[in-house]
Formats: sequence, structure tokens, C-alpha cells
Amino acid sequence: MRKSAVLRFNLIVCLFIFFQKVEARENCNCIENLDTTIKKTELNYVGYPDMIARKLLPAYKNMVAKLRMNAAKQSDPQKCFQILKEYVIFFNDKHFDIEYSVSDTSTFKYNALTEEAFISTFAHKKRDSIEGIWINPDSSMKIAVYKVDPATYQAVILERSDAKLKPGLVYYTFKKDKNGFTFDRYDWMTPDFPVRVRDGLLYVWNFELWGRVYPAKMTKEERNTLSTWGNYNFGLDCRKLDSDHVLLTIGSFNRDDKIKEIIQKNDSLIRATKNLIVDLRGNGGGNSGWSYLLPYFYTQPITQGKSYLRISAENIKSNLPGIKSMYENTPQDPRWKQSYTPEILAEYRNAYEKIPKSNSQFYALPALTLYSDSILKTPEKIALVFDDLGGSSTEYFFYISKQSSKVKRYGERTIGMMDYMGVSEQTILPFKDYYLQIPDRKATWTDTMPTNKTGFIPEYDLRHLPRHRWIEHIKKDL
Repeated sequence: MRKSAVLRFNLIVCLFIFFQKVEARENCNCIENLDTTIKKTELNYVGYPDMIARKLLPAYKNMVAKLRMNAAKQSDPQKCFQILKEYVIFFNDKHFDIEYSVSDTSTFKYNALTEEAFISTFAHKKRDSIEGIWINPDSSMKIAVYKVDPATYQAVILERSDAKLKPGLVYYTFKKDKNGFTFDRYDWMTPDFPVRVRDGLLYVWNFELWGRVYPAKMTKEERNTLSTWGNYNFGLDCRKLDSDHVLLTIGSFNRDDKIKEIIQKNDSLIRATKNLIVDLRGNGGGNSGWSYLLPYFYTQPITQGKSYLRISAENIKSNLPGIKSMYENTPQDPRWKQSYTPEILAEYRNAYEKIPKSNSQFYALPALTLYSDSILKTPEKIALVFDDLGGSSTEYFFYISKQSSKVKRYGERTIGMMDYMGVSEQTILPFKDYYLQIPDRKATWTDTMPTNKTGFIPEYDLRHLPRHRWIEHIKKDL
């Protein structure tokens, strides 16, 4: 009898612990989050009226009805995120951004994989380019990537110096798509951000770079590229290739301070050399670090063109402080001093007063004209190199560079994400770990020559060449 009671007690304790764990897992009201996303999109998203103009409203309504049915019976945050993501990617706009910062550690996945076990089975199957063993720039982490199903790959931690990350943690999940791969990280789910394998290097867009150590090893040039990503340097490098060419590599525009630092350090070298090659491959954008290159490529005043703000109560509220700051607190940075003319300040003041009263769907915002103090004799020619990871401010740099007679553009089409832009602040959703940003303005070219489907296309297509030969070809062509 006593033994039976003890068993019942143990069973109750186990059930209590089990249900405590179940309760500890996060839940979300999916339909509430989806409806909020839909409402905010229809009210504020600058691309929503264009979607209707392209006669996509029937397809949109069908999608919304299907997603709402799925969301009504969903409370798991990760599964709900897939529903939200499907809604967002309908618009084909990577500035329209939904992300999920995963704080629920009970959802992390593990695989007790060792390096020896991975290598022992590797050669027995046909492998894809992404499979193998990779290290990060400072060799503090080693991951093994293997195929789970025909379209899914997992990256498992084999070694790490960070004690917070356990060996066996599935650090990345990669999904194959028509252009390469997309990714989710164990603690961060994304809306199909791109991943590319470039021979011995693995680009997780412009966030992280990995180098292959098995089965093949990196070349000397690849090892050098990987090293430039250490300490959050994001691929910044500058070196003299020969007497006539300097190569400046910018893997991301996320660190303006670092870009300013490397350009100031190498300014004399760049000014004293005949040609400059700026390698922007892998650069998904960021801030406005390209402006530090303005003195080198400047040949005439650069007109940026007006952008168009979608008028809504929330967009007005979030944009007015920035517009007011443009004429009340002009930047002290000498790069912008000539751009803030009395005429442009008056335009900003006028916009501040007129936007709240506007009955139009869009308002044309003032645009600064960019100037430099002089036209430099050298560099005489500048090559900009792009690939299909180039996005956002990298694409904007592509656009304005066309106004310079010094610049030639090489490579392949960019990713295509600059038709809609101007995200001013996060849109808050009911579930706190979801992150939504809705673009509120469109570019000067969007209505006449949209680029989100095509990307920006360089006039010199290098796709017929191996990527490691691009720079040598450009040197000869310049």
C-alpha cells in the first residue's frame, strides 16, 4: 500500500514538473499579432497603395483570409512567426522587415555531433556546397553543416570559446531557395535573409562570415578576407595592388565609424594612386558610410531626387520631428555644410507645416544636393564591384554613383530592396519578441523604374568569370 502511494506521489511530481515546463514555454495570440500587422501595413506601408495599383488586391485578400484562418488556431510563437513572415514577404520588399528574437531557450535544438563522427560519414554521400566544417573569423567557433532534408541544412556547434553556447547547439538552420540559401539562427528568426557560398567562404548576408576548413580549405586570399571580418570589422580592408590600383573593400555599411577611420588612414594613398577599386560584394547596406567616398568620385553636384512619404497619422507623427530637425539643427559635419542652403532649409520648414494638413496620398520630401570642395585629379577612374548580396544603402550608392563620370560599375545585379525605404521606428506588436518595421516612403525612381524585382544592374557583367578573377579583370579593363 505504501509502495503504491509512493508511486502515485512520484507520478504527481513528474506530471507537475512536466506541466510546469509546458507552462514555461512562451505563447502568443497569433491572430492578434497578424491583425495588428495587417492593420498597420494597410494604414502606413508605403508599398500598399502600389500593390493595389498593380491589381494584386484579389490575391492579397485571398492570402489574408488563408493566413487569418491559420493564425486563429495558432499560439506557438515560432509557428506564428511563419504566418507573419508569409504575409510580409508577399510584398517582395526586404525593407519591410519582420523578425523574431527568440528568448525561449526551451525551443533551442541540439545534436550530439562530434567532428570525428561528422568526418567519418562525410565522404560516403554526395554533398552540397554549403556542407562541411566552417570557422568564424577569430576561430572562436567551429560549426558542421549537413543536410537534414532536400531543402534544409543545420549548422551544429562543434567547438566554441563562449561558454554560453553549448556544443551540439543547432546554431543555424539554412533553407535552399532558387538563388542560394536563407537562414534562421537559434535565437533569431528572419524573413528569408540571404546566404551565399562563395568557394571557401560562407556569407550570412552582411552579418557574419565563415571560412571552410573541411573538406577543402580556404585559399590564402580567402583566409585574408575572413580575417578582415574579425572584431566586428565587417570586411573593411585597404591595400595597394600595384602602382596604379588601390583596392578598398567594404563588406558592410553598418559601421560608419570604422569606414571613416580606414578611409582617413589611407586617404593619401588613395589620392596618390591612378585608379581605385571599391569591392562592395556581400555588402547588404547599413548606414551612409558611402558618403566618405564622395571626395574621390565627385565630378559634379549630385542630385539625390525627392522621396515620397505616405501620408498617415502615424507616419506624420514619426517623421515630423526629423523634418523639423533638418532645418533647426543642421549637421556640423563639413561633408554636408554646402548642402544645407537657405532654399533647402525653407523647403524643410514648408514640409513641416504642410504635411499635417495634406490630403494627398504621398508628399514629396525635400532632397539634399551633395557637394565636394573640389574635383580630384586622382583617382582618375573608380570601379565599384557588386553582387547579389548588395542591398539597401549599397544600392543607393550604386544609384548616385551614376552621376559621376569617374565611376564604372562591375559584377552582377544587386538584391533589389530600395524601392521602399525610410523606416523611422519599430511598429510594436502584441508579442514582445516580434520586431516589425514598415517602410513609410518610396524612392524617386520607384514609380517609373522600380528595382525591387530586377536589382540594380552593373553595366559590366562579370558572371562569366570565376569570382576570384573579378578584380584582376577590372584592373585590366580600367
